[in-house]
Amino acid sequence: MKITKFIPLAMFLVVLLASCQSRESKINKLVSSHLEQSLENPQNLKVLEIAEPDSAFGLNYFTKQEQAYMLGTVTNVTKVLMERTEYMTKPDLDDAYTMTLADLEMRMSTGLFSGMLGDCKKGAWSGWKVRVTYICKSKYGCMYKAQRWYFLDKDCQTVIRSFDLPIVETSKADKTTKSATKKKQGNTASKIMLSTGK
Repeated sequence: MKITKFIPLAMFLVVLLASCQSRESKINKLVSSHLEQSLENPQNLKVLEIAEPDSAFGLNYFTKQEQAYMLGTVTNVTKVLMERTEYMTKPDLDDAYTMTLADLEMRMSTGLFSGMLGDCKKGAWSGWKVRVTYICKSKYGCMYKAQRWYFLDKDCQTVIRSFDLPIVETSKADKTTKSATKKKQGNTASKIMLSTGK
C-alpha cells in the first residue's frame, strides 16, 4: 500500500528529470550554433564549457556576485590594454594581442553596458541565462579565450541578448610577452589567457 503512494512521486521526478535534460540539450544546441555563426573564424572555435542554465529575471538584472565578477573583468581588461599601449600613447597596430584585446573590449562595452543602462531591478522570470567559455582566433590571428553570456527565451528557442567577456591574466608575464605576440608571417598566434578567478 505504501509503495503505491510513491509511484506518482516517482513518475513526477522522472518527468521532471527528462524535462531538465531536454531543456539543457536545447540550450546547448542553441548557444553552440549561435556562437559558431557569430564568430569570425568558427573553424577555430573550441567550446570549453557550457555552464548550467540559470533563471533570468529580465535582460538587465545580474546578481551582486555577477556584477562584481563583470566589474573585475572590465578592470583587468582595461589594465592590460593600458599597460600594453603605455596608456594609449604608443599603440602598436601590428601587435595582434593588443588589437584583439581592444576589439574585444569595445564589443564588451557595447554589449554589456548598453543593456545595463536601463532598469536593473529584478523582474519577473523571463527565461534562461547561460555562460559559454570558449577559445577562438580573432581576425588579427590571435588565439583568445572568452566567456559569452546568453539570455534566452522561456522555451529555449531564441537568443534574446548576448555579450562577450574577454578574460585576461594580469600577471607580469603579460608585459614581457608583448614582443612575442606581434603578428609574424601569419603563422604565430598569441593568446589572451583565461583567468581562473571567480
